[in-house]
Amino acid sequence: MQLLRPDLHTLTGAHVLDAIDDPAEQHRFARHLRRCQACAAEVRGLQEVATSLALATAAEPPPAMRERVMAAVRRMRQLPPEIDHHARSRPPRMIPVLAAVAAVAVVLACVLGIRLYSTQRQLAAAQARAQAINGVLSAPDARVLSARTQAGGVATVVVSAARRDLTVAVAGLRRLPAGEVYQLWLIGPPRTRSAGLLPAPVGGRAGPVLATGLASGDRLGMTIEPAGGTSQPTTSPLIALPLP
Repeated sequence: MQLLRPDLHTLTGAHVLDAIDDPAEQHRFARHLRRCQACAAEVRGLQEVATSLALATAAEPPPAMRERVMAAVRRMRQLPPEIDHHARSRPPRMIPVLAAVAAVAVVLACVLGIRLYSTQRQLAAAQARAQAINGVLSAPDARVLSARTQAGGVATVVVSAARRDLTVAVAGLRRLPAGEVYQLWLIGPPRTRSAGLLPAPVGGRAGPVLATGLASGDRLGMTIEPAGGTSQPTTSPLIALPLP
């Protein structure tokens, strides 16, 4: 059986977490996002929820709550099992209906299985990315750099030359119109290559984004590009920060 390609509507969570690793899949979703208002609204909501979760704290329930719940359980009378006395006399015409219901249940189970698999992949990718970012932040040779961008706001960069990785986070960044994104670049003497897209700013903050493959003489650049990004910059850099 040929496996189905992931439903683009299910990739909103991965897009918010910057966890779509396949560039072609990322480009397909970016084009879809420009046409699908429902997904665009869901992405904005997920970004707000992610920010809220990052600031949320757990609250302990009152000590007496457990006793009240257990007391209610002891008072609740168990209902006897329901017996279908007409099961043996069910007319034969119900059999096709039950078969159809069973078929629908199988289809729903398959859809839920695909969604669960997609969600697990997204979570695994997000966890791997978070571990890589933490590795840069805790590296013995980590250096912190900052620079103001021409679009407003300040970019903070943590670089580990030994790991050849860096993380980028920007504060005070203005939100772009629909159809435009901030794209990061590693600008080197031999060539310029993409370092990823910044997620849409929430409260002026975007990132952190992990960039890999740092080479000697590279500078960090940031431009405004069409949604989905480009293979080479099409606008003047808003920042060109030399990297150690």
